[in-house]
This record gives sequence, C-alpha cells and structure tokens, in this order.
Amino acid sequence: MMLGAWVTVVTALMLVVPGALVGRRMLLPWPVAIAAGPPITFAVVSVFTVLYSAIGFEWNIVTALLALVITLLFAWVYAALLATRRFATLAPNRADDDPPLGWRAAVPLAAGAGVGAIIIAITCIRPLVTTAFAGLGNISQVWDSLWHASSLRWIDETGVGSALRMGELMNYDTHGFNYYPNTWHALGAILFPLTGADPVELYNTYSPAVLAITVPFGVAALAYWFARHRFDPSRSAVLAGAAAAASALFPSLPYVEVQLTSVPNAVGVSMAPIAAILVISAVRDRRRVLAAAAAMAGVTATHPSGLILAGVIVVLWLLLEGLWHPAYGRLRDLATLAVAGLLTVVGIAPVVYGTIKVADTNELPFFDFREEGVGVLSGLAQAAFNGTIPLEKHYPIWALIVLTVLGLAVLAWMRCWAGLAGWLVFVLVTANSVVSLGVLSYPLGAIGGYFYNSPHRLTFVVAMFSAAAAGCALGAAAVAVAGWVAGRDRTSPRSARWALPAVAVVLIALIAGAGVVRYPADAQIASKERGGKYIGPDDLDAYHWLAEQPDAHDVLVLNNLDQGTGWLYPVTGVTPMFPFYRANDFSQRQRDLFWGVSQIGADPYIDGIVRDMNVHYVIDSPPSYWEFQNGVPDPENGVQGDPFLALRNSGAPGLTEVFRQGNVSVYRVNEQVYRPAG
Repeated sequence: MMLGAWVTVVTALMLVVPGALVGRRMLLPWPVAIAAGPPITFAVVSVFTVLYSAIGFEWNIVTALLALVITLLFAWVYAALLATRRFATLAPNRADDDPPLGWRAAVPLAAGAGVGAIIIAITCIRPLVTTAFAGLGNISQVWDSLWHASSLRWIDETGVGSALRMGELMNYDTHGFNYYPNTWHALGAILFPLTGADPVELYNTYSPAVLAITVPFGVAALAYWFARHRFDPSRSAVLAGAAAAASALFPSLPYVEVQLTSVPNAVGVSMAPIAAILVISAVRDRRRVLAAAAAMAGVTATHPSGLILAGVIVVLWLLLEGLWHPAYGRLRDLATLAVAGLLTVVGIAPVVYGTIKVADTNELPFFDFREEGVGVLSGLAQAAFNGTIPLEKHYPIWALIVLTVLGLAVLAWMRCWAGLAGWLVFVLVTANSVVSLGVLSYPLGAIGGYFYNSPHRLTFVVAMFSAAAAGCALGAAAVAVAGWVAGRDRTSPRSARWALPAVAVVLIALIAGAGVVRYPADAQIASKERGGKYIGPDDLDAYHWLAEQPDAHDVLVLNNLDQGTGWLYPVTGVTPMFPFYRANDFSQRQRDLFWGVSQIGADPYIDGIVRDMNVHYVIDSPPSYWEFQNGVPDPENGVQGDPFLALRNSGAPGLTEVFRQGNVSVYRVNEQVYRPAG
C-alpha cells in the first residue's frame, strides 16, 4: 500500500505542478492555474513527445524537464507581449464584475478535492493489495489493459512517446502506422525512475492515481461554474468543494472506468469541463486565450472524446447564455472563441493527422451495445441515474438519485441553463446507446460515436454533471445553514466569519464518511476483473521462467495474441511476436507462422520463417479471449478457431515442451530447425 500511496503522490505532483506553473506564467490566477494544471501538463507532453520523436530526442525525465523549461520561456514571452501597449488593447484585464477566487476562499474547494482524491485512490488500490493475486502486480483481465501496460514499458525502454509511432509497439514485424492518443502513457512512463515501480505495478497504481486528481478537479470546475450563476466566489468554492468530494461516491465515475480499463478516455473526459470553462472565461478575460487553447489541446491529446464534451459545453453556453449576455459584444466574443479554436487546432495537429490516417481501420465508433428488451423509459432512467452496464446490479442507488434530482433543481434555481442542458443532452445520448430513440437516434448516435456509443463511457459523462449538481445541492444547503448560524448571533462578527468554513468542514467530513460506507461496493466494482480468467498465477510463473532463460531476452517468442500472452512483455520485458490482442498490418510471414505453428519442424517454409524472425520459444495459454477464437478452426464455415489447438493436442516435430504449469506450456525450438539437413 505504501507503493500505491507513493505513486499517487508523485502522480499528483507530476500531473498538476508543471501545467500550473505554465498556466500561472500565462497570467492565470493561482487557483485557476492549479485547476488547469492537468490538461496543460498533458498539452506539453503531447507536443514535445511528437517533436522529440521527429528530431530524434528520447522522451525521459530529463527531456521532459527541458520541455517544461522551453514551455515556460514561451509562456513568459506571451505574458511580456500582453504587457505591451499594442497587445494590451487586444487583451484587456478581467472585467471588474468577475472577482477572482482568493486563497482563503479556495480552502474548502481544495479540501473537497483532496478528500475525493483520497477516497478514489484508496478504493481502487487497496483491494489489489489485500485481495488480488500478485497484489499490485496483479493482471487485469480486460482487453485494453495489456496495451496500456505495454505502452508504459515501451516508452520507458525506447524513449519514443509519440502518439504517431505506436505502430512500432503494436506490430513487431511491420511497424505499420498506428495512431493512439498516447499522452497519458508518456507522462506515466517518466514515473518509473521516480517511483521504483515495475510496469504492472505502475499501471495498477498510476491509472487510479490520475483519475483521483482529474475527476474531482473536473467535477469541481463544473460545480464552480454552476454556482457562479448565483453565488459569489467564496460560496461557490464551498459548492465546488462539496462536488469534488462527492464525485468519489458515484460508481460510474472512477470505478467502472478502472474496472474496464478505459482510463485514457476517462482522464480526457474528466478534464474536459476544466478546458471548456477556461475557454468560456477567456471571452471575458482574453489574456486566457492561449491557456484555454493549451488546455483544450491537452484534453484532446489525452483522448479525442474529451474535445467533444468540451465543445458541447461551450456551444450550449454560447446558445443559452453567452449570446444573450455578451461580455464585449457578440461579434467580439465570437472572435475570441474563434481565436481559441484556431490555436487549439494548431495544438492538436498531430491528433487530427493521426485520426484521419487510421480512420479506415478504426471500427470502434460503429460498435453497438444496445440491449434487447429495454424500453425507452427504462433506458432513460439507466442513463440518468447510473444504471447502465456494468452497474445494473448496483442500480438504483437512491441516495445518489435524490442528490442528483435536488442538484438539478438547484441548477434551475440558479438559472444555469447550459448546465441543465448539458446533463439532458448526455442523458439522451447515453440512453440512445442503450435503446433506439427513434428520429433522435442519428444525431445522438453521431455524438455518442466519439465515445464508441459505449454506455459506460457515456454514463461517465452524465455522472460528472450529476456529481456537480449534487455538490451544488449539498453546498447550497451548507451555505444556508451557515447563514442561519451567523444570523442567530449577529452581535459576534467572529461567529459570522467562521460559520461557513465550519459548516463546510462538517459537510466534507460527512461526505468522507459516506465514502467509507460506499467503499465495499465501489472497491468490488473497481477490482472486479482481477481473477485470473485469462492471465493468472500460472501465466506469471511461465513468464518469469522464460525471463530466467539465458537467451530469452535476445530472441523472439511466438505467442497466440488471442490468449493475451502479450503480457509477457510488460511483466518481464521479453519480446513476444504479438504484444497486444490485435496488430495492424499483419505481414504474410506473421500470418503463416501463426497458423502453421504445429508444422514447425515439418514444413521447410515455416522453419524458414522461424529462422528469419529468430523465434526460439513458443508459449501457449488457453483459452482465447473471444469465444470464436477457441476450438477447431473451420474457415469454410466462418469459424476462426484456435491455431494452437493442434500443437496442444499433438505437438510439433520442431518443438520440445520445456515448461508446463496448469494450462500454460512453453516450447523451445529444436536445434534441427536452425540447422536444416543439407
């Protein structure tokens, strides 16, 4: 548990501090700079990992520090330009009717974010330490987790952090192009020398650690924006602090995403409100335009779905509020948004290029997760109140439903129409991913496509609005109680001064207590896919046995990618032919060897591939991940089957079994394969 705590602390510092320093240098007030720290940090990582790969620099802790220094110098030039007479007229100081949040007033907000972070980190990490096999070295059985853990190790070993070069990891033989939003992995990779964790331990702790920061920060940003429709900064901070703490109580926020390993998506989406609200604030304070664009770029580079959420928030605000109450006039305000958008496009140029280049092979937006037998009303209820798969067994959680409904009522009272509209839009988008909503299905599906129309990913978005609304309800109640307490003793200015902080402390303590109550259920959700169904203790023993062989690190291991044995790489560093469950641009020799594994030693053509690719070991560990990948291959009837089944049943003339434990077998390639007769 100490390692988990250390990784969480280091992650928080590495995630927040660089971006906060850059944001502050770009003239953001300190509280705003800290809130914007995570997305700006990811923006720096995104730009410099691509740049370094292009010019031949490695990405590591030293070059990351260099990137920060260069960015700070750039931000200093920006601030200096705005101080000149010519540029000062383009970006005047903040309007007087929007006072900044002071340090003292920010204390309840910081306390709420801290409580939320602690609840999330403990709820996700502690179950691994206490109940999972191999502890923090436990293997998640979910498909995506292998990619994330492998990426962390690969970036650390190669120094290649560019999102445009991930094909080099995905396909050992062809290195075919593959774009993947890799910013989250690149930041995590530089934590290795700082934490001492191995790749699996780092993946298991870094994943919830980042969400422990970005989820409370994102929800707090939403709640503060909501609250400023009615309250002053000090009271708004209380509402935002309550929301940040309460975010840890919603199971669809951090815990489902940790279970299903869609962490980069969750991180990008959770930061999206921060970037969106920074863009909105830049309309009033144009000095924030560059920082807002940087935050938007960081969100997008972490996962493009975050850009969609941020865009929806900004558009709804513009249509329902911004156009009706312009800061400097409608045209000038639109021009400010246009400049921020243009700068964002420049910052996300690699994302745009990579996304377009892989568009033909990206099938995820076309996935369909709709359920048979679910009615429209049931689908709407599931979408609105955290009831979609895999939370159907935990639904309904009445306390959270009541808080959400009260919070929505508070939003209506505060006339925060854009916030209400945002919640409603994503409820409809989420419901449409569960059951068709008729004529609305196409436009809603177009938005949902950026989230792969996956109910749990979309429920995450709804839950952010719900948690922010619930925090507003709790915080508004605290403000009312504090006002009542202060009003009872009007002769004592001291009691009036301390009434609100005291009530805020009690409220956050109560939320922390609720976190203790929710711990068993939420911990079970976060650690659910950890039982060894595909990769278990026998697999780990086989990996470590292989790693101990004198020649294992200098050769290639043929593995069945469908079985997930690519975990050999993040666990030990030994190189498998297939490091993931899929590979882009299979080469013909990869395909022939994969399907001809049982002919090693019998087919000269297959033996030639073994020699050319320097394959010295074969590992087999059934079952395969998807059902159609198991059993006897029958391509004439459209059944893929398992090409390693013949090897398992009858062996191969050119292979000798050298390790067996449970259902895991390791074979060594015989010498005659490398020294053919004649």
